[in-house]
Amino acid sequence: MANEKRTRRPSPVSVPRTPEFDAALATVMRTGMKKAEAVRLAVQFLAGGLESAWSAGAVPDATVPLLMRVTVQRQDTRQAADQQV
Repeated sequence: MANEKRTRRPSPVSVPRTPEFDAALATVMRTGMKKAEAVRLAVQFLAGGLESAWSAGAVPDATVPLLMRVTVQRQDTRQAADQQV
């Protein structure tokens, strides 16, 4: 066991909280995710959009687009009883 190599976990990321951040986080967490899951998804989502914009040549590499758009496929799901019309 003395020779066993330990893998270090990455240190947690600290993010200053603002009312806007908290509101955005609450929106993502409405899906049932915990805070860490919501932040991970948000970072992965944005990274995917940036990579796509850069690889398409829409903006120069390593720059932030002024505007990004999301396309959502309609998903028909049953509404909860309290949301039915």
